[in-house]
Amino acid sequence: MSLSAAPVTVVIPCLNAEKTLPAAIESVLFQTVPPIEVLVVDDGSTDRSAAVAAAIDPRVRVLRNPSRGPGAARRLAVSEARGEYIAFVDADDTVDPTKHEKQLAVLEDSDPHTLVHTGSLARWVDGSRPSYQRQGAEAAVGRCTQVIFERNPVCGASTMLRRSVILELGNYQADLFGTEDFGMSLVASTCCDFVYVPEPLYIMNQHATNITRRRAHMAYVHWLAQDYFRRRCPEAFAALPAESVQKYMIEPVLRTVLDSYWRRESADYQRLLRLAVTIAPHDPRIRRLWKRRYVPMTVLRWWDRLTGTLRPVVGEVS
Repeated sequence: MSLSAAPVTVVIPCLNAEKTLPAAIESVLFQTVPPIEVLVVDDGSTDRSAAVAAAIDPRVRVLRNPSRGPGAARRLAVSEARGEYIAFVDADDTVDPTKHEKQLAVLEDSDPHTLVHTGSLARWVDGSRPSYQRQGAEAAVGRCTQVIFERNPVCGASTMLRRSVILELGNYQADLFGTEDFGMSLVASTCCDFVYVPEPLYIMNQHATNITRRRAHMAYVHWLAQDYFRRRCPEAFAALPAESVQKYMIEPVLRTVLDSYWRRESADYQRLLRLAVTIAPHDPRIRRLWKRRYVPMTVLRWWDRLTGTLRPVVGEVS
């Protein structure tokens, strides 16, 4: 392949990221095999993100996607993309200069239904913790539906696959706010061969505002992605062991809603509680929480201070 450009569109969802966006964009423009375009999807930023992106390079195109989230951003960008292949980077992350070259080398010699993902390095921007390479992605190779369903080991932003395949699979889902890549991996696992490039070619910058720190939200949308897979691929879902569905789909919701209650986490709690009641209506722990659903978290915190109540072990509801 010519080193001048590759038929790759890079998608960057963006919300108020003017400080980190230049590094993300430059990391893909300076690939050893550069992309033909970079689509920055602005999700209603109130800072100068859109203007900063547009000024960096003519290959950067800004799309508007007001307050619809990363799933809708990816969906819009894929529908607008000109590249044969689609790659990603989040607005606060970067990629190794050789990432696209190494992924394209696999894709161009493989069946069209191939998804290539890479190792990823977690790095704390404030230096509070040492960097480390995420483990587990090496298990996601070949046709690996059960591995994806149980462990979600793929770094979704590290993936590259053909645009035609993404569209064939229904594109990214707008309502999977933060797990749209998990939903795509689940559906893709039913018809695509997964190939893992073990080098940590994707660099995730960790900070206090990462959406993954919202535990109740992530438990809710993680379940949504699995339920989307259940509805879109019913035969593949039915082939999963019943114990896997219970352990990796049902129990995480119940465990997280209990934990959120005792931590007095008001954000996203009520929505997760409604889901827990739906999937486990006869669980006595969940029924007790449901009876207390109208008690504000501020009152519960006040009661804890007044009574000196200690948070019980997760899973116990008195």
